[in-house]
Amino acid sequence: MNNFIEYFYNIKIDKITYHNKYYSFIYNGYIYKLYFIDEVINTDSLLDINRKLINNTLISEIIINRNNEVISIYNNYKYILIKIYVSIGKSITLSEISNLSNTLYKENLNINWGMLWERKIDYLENLINENGKKYPLIVNSFNYFVGMAENAISYYNNIKIDNNYKYTINHKNIRINSTVEDFYNPLNIIYDYKVRDVAEYIKNSFFNKNDKIYDEINLYLKYNHLSLMEIKLLISRILYPSFYFNIYEDIMIDKKEEIIIADIINNLDEYENYLADIIDFFKKYYEIEDIMWLKKGKYYN
Repeated sequence: MNNFIEYFYNIKIDKITYHNKYYSFIYNGYIYKLYFIDEVINTDSLLDINRKLINNTLISEIIINRNNEVISIYNNYKYILIKIYVSIGKSITLSEISNLSNTLYKENLNINWGMLWERKIDYLENLINENGKKYPLIVNSFNYFVGMAENAISYYNNIKIDNNYKYTINHKNIRINSTVEDFYNPLNIIYDYKVRDVAEYIKNSFFNKNDKIYDEINLYLKYNHLSLMEIKLLISRILYPSFYFNIYEDIMIDKKEEIIIADIINNLDEYENYLADIIDFFKKYYEIEDIMWLKKGKYYN
């Protein structure tokens, strides 16, 4: 691998470390990561976004190889090399999400969360049908979270979407333990509704025990004048339990220990109360309906 990196990128290194889905090394004081790519990527779009963000953000830089290409092939495997500019391990803030989402815009996209979520549920149901017996915690909790996702889909499907909406920079995935390194990884960047990342951050804040979340949301709303449509999109995504499905896939696909999902399952009552409080908070500023199953849950818990 050292010879491959030297040949394609003219970078001579002594030590390289293998991780689950990438290699890492240090060169001239910067951390580099060489990612294994197993999906179809529009490299022109990826590079264009990366170059536009480099001057205005801390986005990691895609390094072009000796052939002036984004992807390098070694032993029939595809790789992309990135150079990291942020401190490793630092947590993401809502302010950073706000700043990044206001850098680039794109129109004329066809994004339908409801349809994507339905496909996701079908995919996950097939996984559990094939492997469920091995994972009792998932078997006993899966239907609850599918029900939560179906509520999110129903809420989303009742939103009137503006066909002239300008989509902004977001991420494929912001997980409970995501760091700024993940946040500024160009391979994680997508265009989507402005509130996608905000919703993920709000959900994750419960599990990260973020006691400043309401102050952060207040500040976010001060500088981001969200429309009623965007607030409803935000709520629909808050209702969608992406955090559970992420860990579900970690267990089913990456073969991690099932116990990692226990913390989510054991805190469901408190999490439902948290969601109800978040909805009540937004009701102070926007004319939105109560989520009745959350209201009832909070009353009886």
